[in-house]
Amino acid sequence: MRCGTVPNHRSCSQTFIQTNHDLVLHVPETQGNYELFFWKFNTNNNIIKLNGGKTTLFPKYKDRVKFFQQNFSLILKNVKLNDSGLYSAVKSDEEDETLVMFDVTVEAPVSAVCLRLDSVSSSSDSCNFTVICQTELFSLSRSFTCDTPGCEEPRPQHSGHAHSSPSLNLTMSNTSIICNHSNHVSWTHAVLDYREECEKDGEEAKAPAVSTDERMKN
Repeated sequence: MRCGTVPNHRSCSQTFIQTNHDLVLHVPETQGNYELFFWKFNTNNNIIKLNGGKTTLFPKYKDRVKFFQQNFSLILKNVKLNDSGLYSAVKSDEEDETLVMFDVTVEAPVSAVCLRLDSVSSSSDSCNFTVICQTELFSLSRSFTCDTPGCEEPRPQHSGHAHSSPSLNLTMSNTSIICNHSNHVSWTHAVLDYREECEKDGEEAKAPAVSTDERMKN
C-alpha cells in the first residue's frame, strides 16, 4: 500500500528502517487535543486509540508500543519485516481525518560478500579474468581484459546465483575491484587487488614444467 491510495491525507513520508530497531513516528504541528485519535496500520488495523484522554493499546501491539499523549508520537519497538506498511495518525470527529502518514519499509541488514577471480589468463602484456561477487542469495559476474593503460570489459556479463539484485554492484579502480552490497539501511563491501592474481598467474605460466620422475625425486 502506498500513500496516494488513501484519501484525505495531509502528508506522507517514505521511511526505511533496519530490523530489530525502534520505529519512531511523530505527528507534526499538533494543535490542541483531539477527543478521538488513532494510530493505524494499513488503514484498518488499530494500534492505539485515545478517547477522552484515555489511551487504549490494542492486543497485538500492547507490549511493543509506547504512546506519548502530549505530542501524539508513537514508538514501535523491535520492528520485523512484516511491520512494513502504511502507518497513519487519524483524528475522528464527525468523520476521520488523516493527519500524517508514513510508508514504512523494514529491511534486514545485507549479508557479507565473497569476491574472487576466475579463469585468470596472463600474458606478457595483458591479463584476462572473470570477477565473481556472491552473497547468500545473489551472484554477479563480469569479465575484464587489463593491460598497461587500464581495463576493458569486452563482453559484459550479468548472471544470478538465485537471481540478480540491483543492490549488488561491481566497480573497478586502477588497482582493485570493489563489490558493494547495500540496501536502504546497511552496506558492506569486499576489495580485491586484481594485479596480484594476474602476477601470480603470470609467474606460474613462466615456471618450467616438472616431469613425474623429477617430482618423485623431490
